[in-house]
Amino acid sequence: MLRGDRVLLRAVTKEDLVALHRLNDDVETAAGAVTTPWVPETIDQVIAHYEQRKPDPANVHFAVQSLSGDLLGSCNVWGIDTLNRNGHLGISLLPEARGHGYAPDALRLLCDYAFRIRGLNRLGLETLATNSAMIAAAEKTGFRREGTLRAHAWVAGSFVDEALFGLLASEFHDPHTTKDL
Repeated sequence: MLRGDRVLLRAVTKEDLVALHRLNDDVETAAGAVTTPWVPETIDQVIAHYEQRKPDPANVHFAVQSLSGDLLGSCNVWGIDTLNRNGHLGISLLPEARGHGYAPDALRLLCDYAFRIRGLNRLGLETLATNSAMIAAAEKTGFRREGTLRAHAWVAGSFVDEALFGLLASEFHDPHTTKDL
């Protein structure tokens, strides 16, 4: 487990799937969080996919849990390129967990995992330009806005700009370690 000030990142378990399935049922959020069209999935389909999964070192998924044990959502380091030592971060919190300051702590732990444990040099974070909460969390974690992809994402019937953020290992300052990476 990776422990932060407010959250733990741990492996996703089968017991988490019912709660996390609610993220897929939130069509507007789910449609804006993935690069494929939203499709409805039953919990049985989700469980079957979970049971057939194979370890994928290029896409590492975590459950986000409060220090008191409540499941808050999920996050991942995805698209890990071991040659160029870069990857991307993603996070999705359950509706009741949003707006409580969990996202910056989860992002910081993902950065620590990616930089310190996986040895990556650069992380990207992409979000809809309308997602002010994610933009604030990224900036609080130290990500720099690197650009905007205009009308890049098709979300629920219209095109939305996508904001691009980046963070280098040399820029990551984790207050919980004694040295910068």
